[in-house]
Amino acid sequence: MLTRVLALTLVTVMISIPIHAETAMMDSDGSSAMTLDVVIIDSECVKSDNCEGFRVQHLVEYYGADWCEPCELIELELDRINQSEIFVLQHHPSVVDETFLSESKLRFEQEHRLLFIPSLVIDSKGLLTGSSQALELSNSLSMRTSNFSGLENISISNGTLQWNSTVGDRVSVWRTDAVLHESRNRTHPTLATDVLQFNSSQSEANISSLLDDFEGTLVVLLEKSGTYRLESDSTNPTGAIDLYDTKQVDEGEKSTGISPGAQATIWGVVLFAMLLPAIYMRTVLARQPKLRSEEE
Repeated sequence: MLTRVLALTLVTVMISIPIHAETAMMDSDGSSAMTLDVVIIDSECVKSDNCEGFRVQHLVEYYGADWCEPCELIELELDRINQSEIFVLQHHPSVVDETFLSESKLRFEQEHRLLFIPSLVIDSKGLLTGSSQALELSNSLSMRTSNFSGLENISISNGTLQWNSTVGDRVSVWRTDAVLHESRNRTHPTLATDVLQFNSSQSEANISSLLDDFEGTLVVLLEKSGTYRLESDSTNPTGAIDLYDTKQVDEGEKSTGISPGAQATIWGVVLFAMLLPAIYMRTVLARQPKLRSEEE
């Protein structure tokens, strides 16, 4: 019995190792998403005859919620930043909010792979998550430099957005509006209320559905789509880690030749195998009284 269990365990290990190794390679192949360019277009520009938009130095994507008490302090801090150099694209990914946007939830969970509200994503590279880290935004912005480019000859005319691009694969057009807070006497100045996405090779797209009663701002993103790999920008020791540290994965594989997932599986099996003799003895002892009664 014990021999059969050990044999089955070894087979399980042999099957598991290739699967974990392949997964580690897929997670660390460097094919993460990127935001290549950011162009801001306000309603005044849209109404003009020659609308081309402008670039900012930094894009901050802020994930908050109207039911979130710590978000209040963060939003007051965001109101103080230099709006001419930094644009704040606010998302409400929580289904509890009246202003919930499903596309914001998708970006929160699947593209930025976040768990907590509030969270700030800086230039699609840095992350500050939680109320205490979010107050480090000024320091994070001072540490980061952006070089947004890739969208050329961008313009809007008669509801049609036109552009030229030779990089990236997706153009996302987020509509933001000034929206009242559900319970407080204040306004979210640039809350995402809708979005359209196009293949970047199209060169033009009809965005007239975003322009109905439009008095807000359009945020045009040129992206390489996929999952973003964000690094913590916090000076807090508990937060100053690379959330998707491919370097550590690579170094672990180089030193052992086995992926970290496979190593964890092997150690788990080893520990289980060490317990097997005790389990076997306990099973034998438990069956002894029954065997004796049958003999009598």
